[in-house]
Amino acid sequence: MTAMLRDRFDASAAVVGQPIEIKPILGEPTAFPVDALSPRLKDAIMAIVDIVQIPISIAAQSVLGACSLVAQSRLTVELPTGEQVPASAFLFSVAASGDRKSSCDKQALKPVYDKERRLRAQFEAAQLHYNIDKSAYDAALSKSKQAGGRDRDAIRRAMEDCGRPPIPPAQPMLLVEDPTIEGVVKLLDEAYPSVGLFSDEGAKMLGGYSMQEDKRASTGAQLSQMWDGKPIKRVRGGDVTKFLAGRRVSLHLMVQPGVALGLFGDKSLRDQGMLSRMLVAYPKSIKGERLWKEPTPEAHAALAAYHSRLDSLLAVSFDNMDPETRELTFSIAALQPDARAMWIRFSDHIEKQQGKNGPLEEISDLASKIAEHAARLAAIISYYENGLHVARDGISANAMAAGIQLGQFYLSEALRLYNAGSVDEDSDNASALIEFIRKKEAKQVGMRWLSRSAPKNVRPARILRRAVELLVEAGHLHPIKGGAQIEIDGVTMHQKEAFTVIYGED
Repeated sequence: MTAMLRDRFDASAAVVGQPIEIKPILGEPTAFPVDALSPRLKDAIMAIVDIVQIPISIAAQSVLGACSLVAQSRLTVELPTGEQVPASAFLFSVAASGDRKSSCDKQALKPVYDKERRLRAQFEAAQLHYNIDKSAYDAALSKSKQAGGRDRDAIRRAMEDCGRPPIPPAQPMLLVEDPTIEGVVKLLDEAYPSVGLFSDEGAKMLGGYSMQEDKRASTGAQLSQMWDGKPIKRVRGGDVTKFLAGRRVSLHLMVQPGVALGLFGDKSLRDQGMLSRMLVAYPKSIKGERLWKEPTPEAHAALAAYHSRLDSLLAVSFDNMDPETRELTFSIAALQPDARAMWIRFSDHIEKQQGKNGPLEEISDLASKIAEHAARLAAIISYYENGLHVARDGISANAMAAGIQLGQFYLSEALRLYNAGSVDEDSDNASALIEFIRKKEAKQVGMRWLSRSAPKNVRPARILRRAVELLVEAGHLHPIKGGAQIEIDGVTMHQKEAFTVIYGED
């Protein structure tokens, strides 16, 4: 039994005979440390909060996701270990339907959508030119084969005279909502080499083909490699072998609570490391508090300044792209000496808390990467503020301090949420069991009878035992010492483990 549930049940012990609701209680979320960010970035976030009326952490996730998409195309972060990692972030926001996720993302990503529109306009002309050039090349190649007769060397020379085949223009896509993992790889081959998997309905992707139970672990592994910045290697029967270097992927999925808790409780994703690469925010909903108010002129001005800044950074996003391979080359941002010392202290502090019975033991997978997350976030913030000057000047102590405070926020959210998925499944099983018992109008039940008659999904021994334990602790069932003779459905039988059913007050 988790400490959260134990505290809930202990607190209710004084209410004798009155069962309590069987649902896990999540602790209060930590306030998002928006004041730690640079003033311009904070102003952009608070502008979206003012205009859309959405929790600060959701607005911050959307803005940081957009900034990550922009920074990752130009920047690599050098850690104090000497390792170079992408300036990419994988963000995960939990918000219910009606919490204005879509409106928030539209504001944060407007410059990216505008960039895609400009790329589409350029693509039409480039595609027409490519089609003509490709037809001419194919015709020339065909004639060169004929011109050489049967002389192999002559044919080869004639074909070489045709030159290299034309390169198709990059597909004008920077954002994708619900792809398969194979689709992402294809996109990174055929489109631009820096993309964002962003969706205000993340359940589309999580419920899609690539995240089905038998494919979830392999999809998580591929996404993890993309977060790591490793070259993409794909070898499949009947398919062309792919080796794609210099590619970058950022991610921001917005999902509803039920979907999110199921993901957090997925052991396969925890084991293979996907969740250790995700930075999660799950604020309290403010529905019911969003009474109409006119956004302030300051909010509109701050949002316009943010859009203008991203526009200018997006204008140079692919200046470092090889025109043939579409491989990106990156400028390297290292930590300034004070920032480096700060990072090392933070890394050591987190390491000490991951040991046995330490406060971060349960989320050691994320904790072991949080110093890297902090450095990436510091680089993203620095790039938004200073562009490629950060590669010349280095990441400052102020930016590193902001990254560390963000890292601490995400650790607190993980502590609150990452075990909630399994707790929620246990609660659902217990709820289904007590609903079944009450429909039977049973006054007493026994474990042996339940193992034969309970809903099929609850009958397995471990699941049934867990559900009964929850019902006992929540006051729905009371153990009968020594067992009892129980009559159910007109049949009387002795039950070694028996329980009185507590119906409580209406």
